[in-house]
Amino acid sequence: MDTSAMIVTLIPINRTHLLGSLVFLALLAGSIFAQRPASEAASEPESNATASSPSVNDAYRIRSGDKLSVKFLYQPELNEPAVVVRPDGLITLSMIDEVMAKGLTVAELKSSIEKAYSESLRTPVVTINLVEFVAPRIYVGGQVAKPGSYDLRAGQTLMQAIILAGGFTRDANRRMVLHARPDGTAEDKLKMTAFDAMRMLEDSATAREVSLRDGDYVFVPDSKLSKMSRIFEAFRAAIPGIGIGVGR
Repeated sequence: MDTSAMIVTLIPINRTHLLGSLVFLALLAGSIFAQRPASEAASEPESNATASSPSVNDAYRIRSGDKLSVKFLYQPELNEPAVVVRPDGLITLSMIDEVMAKGLTVAELKSSIEKAYSESLRTPVVTINLVEFVAPRIYVGGQVAKPGSYDLRAGQTLMQAIILAGGFTRDANRRMVLHARPDGTAEDKLKMTAFDAMRMLEDSATAREVSLRDGDYVFVPDSKLSKMSRIFEAFRAAIPGIGIGVGR
């Protein structure tokens, strides 16, 4: 068992405040500890979209902000060349009510749209393509030089994410780095684990690196905070909307 992973817990989170959290996270950063030059992190593209769409076979799930094209084989007058998925996850199409797109694969959305149109069209055949998609993001905050949102492709592990954010500050608690991930069973909860980053650096041959996923958080607390309860409080303060209950 990897002793660098210390604790796991679930805490609720209000996703509507994620953008506000990034502003708050930036206030927590201090001076830069000797790490990777900031120019490398600054070189990452700011755009959330990419020119090439992911393959349908990758089971990509549609997100808010994605742009889709919807084409009808027998009713081209209903074609929609660029439909943007709204923040609430819905898309608007002609003749039918709004359709939920967020969280579905392209194949699932195709089936949903064809079913919706089957009440007014005879055997509708729809083709859906991702024109632009929101790149997977991670969020790094606390005692790092450059807190903020980063492209997951540039920081696929916990340590890569910290380096991408400019590295630890002088006040960073490297022994208690938090990794929080949306819980798959409940959208309003995060699964949180604490890792000893110093152990991971000192014993890189045996320590298990932490792979990140879209929507993950990496939070580096202040070294003055030694109790887990205080660290959790700091994390909740950095992400507005997190409930006060913390369970093990």
